[in-house]
Amino acid sequence: MLEVEVESDQSFMDGAFELARTTTGRSRTFRLPLRSGRLAKRLIWLRHRDEQLRFVPMCCDGAVTIRKLSLVRVSLPFALNRMGARLSRRYLPVPSRLVNRWVAYDLTFHPNGARVSYGEWMRRIEPALWPEQSIAADGVQFVVVVPLCEGQSEISGLSRTLESVFAQKRIKKDLCSAQILLDRGVSEDFRAAVTALVAQYPRAAVGELSAKVSLAALLPAGAHAVICPPSGVLASAALGCFAEVLPQMPDARLIYSDEDSISAAGRRAAPQFKSGWNPDLLYSGNYIGDFFLLTSRCVSELGAVDFSSPAWNLDLLLRVERLANGREGSILHIPRVLRHRFFDIGRGAGTSPEREREVLEAHFTASGREGVAVDSHKVSGLRSVHWPVGEKPPLVSLLIPTRDMLPVLKLCVDSILEKTTYRNYEILILDNQSVEPGTLAYFAELEQRPNIRILRYDAPFNYSAINNFGVRHARGDIIGLVNNDIEVINPEWLGEMVGHVRRETVGCVGAKLFYGDGRIQHAGVVVGLGGLAGHVHKFLPADAPGYMNRLQATQAFSAVTAACLLVRKSVFETVGGLNERDLQVAFNDVDLCLKVQKAGYRNIWTPHAKLYHHESVSRGIDNTREKRARFERESRYLRAAWPEFLDNPGRDPYYSPFLTHVGEDFSLGLNEKRDIPLYR
Repeated sequence: MLEVEVESDQSFMDGAFELARTTTGRSRTFRLPLRSGRLAKRLIWLRHRDEQLRFVPMCCDGAVTIRKLSLVRVSLPFALNRMGARLSRRYLPVPSRLVNRWVAYDLTFHPNGARVSYGEWMRRIEPALWPEQSIAADGVQFVVVVPLCEGQSEISGLSRTLESVFAQKRIKKDLCSAQILLDRGVSEDFRAAVTALVAQYPRAAVGELSAKVSLAALLPAGAHAVICPPSGVLASAALGCFAEVLPQMPDARLIYSDEDSISAAGRRAAPQFKSGWNPDLLYSGNYIGDFFLLTSRCVSELGAVDFSSPAWNLDLLLRVERLANGREGSILHIPRVLRHRFFDIGRGAGTSPEREREVLEAHFTASGREGVAVDSHKVSGLRSVHWPVGEKPPLVSLLIPTRDMLPVLKLCVDSILEKTTYRNYEILILDNQSVEPGTLAYFAELEQRPNIRILRYDAPFNYSAINNFGVRHARGDIIGLVNNDIEVINPEWLGEMVGHVRRETVGCVGAKLFYGDGRIQHAGVVVGLGGLAGHVHKFLPADAPGYMNRLQATQAFSAVTAACLLVRKSVFETVGGLNERDLQVAFNDVDLCLKVQKAGYRNIWTPHAKLYHHESVSRGIDNTREKRARFERESRYLRAAWPEFLDNPGRDPYYSPFLTHVGEDFSLGLNEKRDIPLYR
């Protein structure tokens, strides 16, 4: 058994242990994630007597102190039991053969190494997710609308789609029909093939697809429209799930679901477990797709639909958003795989980035949001949406707590002064008992600048209290919480964040933060991850797209880190600011964001504000008994304050309950003990 305890300027690091043979020179490497101040353990299999062990701390910017490094010989039964327990906790198979078990165990320490297979998830989790009743509620009627646009010539996709529609379980057969909308531009041969196919289904009909299709005219009174192009098939209980939700949520207008891909042989793969309703994520890229339900109420309000447009689905979703007008429960997500896309049809097939940009710009104009700039990216298919800072850009008060640490602070302040293009800001240095002559001289130098003030906070370190003190002295309408170990990367960072925080519906705004070596440090916080809260996509390369491109898309998260956070002063004060009594150091940003979210605002993370975060350089390491006790005390408080999230980690609306709550990489999890909601 290898036991390691290190102290470092970074909270987390990757540890590598190289075993090299002195006789042959051959070597092998074992990985062990390390956390500063915490003891880490793992088994190492020494197969040869001439092997030497070498410790290599990987991707660490600062100094590393090894507090403990020991090797203890263990018995074979103990090793087998230890390996089996680790695999079982991750719901992974436990091989009986020693060599196979060792390989599986070792993979659990490698990034992206040991993952839950989708097949295992389908066997273990999916069967219990479907509604229990056999027949859905009487009177819930569906019309599956299948648009066939110009250029489509394959009949096999439509055939499989229709077969899945009329093979639905848990609904009465006479409550389901299909309406195929055929573009006038399709070939005569294809039209004839479609007509012949539809004739096999008594409850299917063919209509014309035009620039102005009235769904209300197509549907019987009270029927709901399920939009389903012939690019996939319905899960057998898809309509049954919709029928379960509809009576419970009478104000719903649109319902969407998760999906995966399916081969011609029926093999499923590549699940897409989606965020709950996340309008900013939709603006960046259509994460919902082209399969969703429009309720009868929505259909009656919607008017004509142009299915011939290459951006018809985005246009339709945005129109529903305008109809919903921010009302809670109007747009719902069913966390179930209700549709299987065909492998040979890409997610973006038939779309036009330029047309989608035009549709989004028209949406902002129609909803009274002038001045929003939209840039489309042809390679990724995503869009960058930049919100205006206004004719009179508001004053931003950037609060930077510090105690000495002159090189770190100077790098932070200089990067703000030299790189930031948004000019209407003031910097408040919150001096927490600095004593070093160099620091005090630097303060005197900064005070000569008209937009910088040095405020003395002469009390023991309390991150929440220091920043609350700074807010009381801030002159700006917008507060910026900035760690002194932040370094600006892109000059537009502050203007990007100000544009978001000015929006009436937005509370806190977070940035994309990087470690000094360029890897991702912060890209949004999921509440419940790791038992409390975690930074998703942590340690990925700077240019990685992330899960479903979420590392490149502006979106809502339940929380963002206060290492670089903007919030309107009025919102900050309304929710009571940071909790300086119960959360002096840890989790105060998570608590703040959850209070802001509970007050009705969305917390936004933007990838277009980029900064380095040289994490833990300034505050130090939680390596004393007192600091560890404080951390545990603050952890208990967070759990008690937010049981709706932390008693059931699957409740964060912006993170699928089917993804892991152990790691931060959006990998699949087997969260068997989670209470998975039918809708959210």
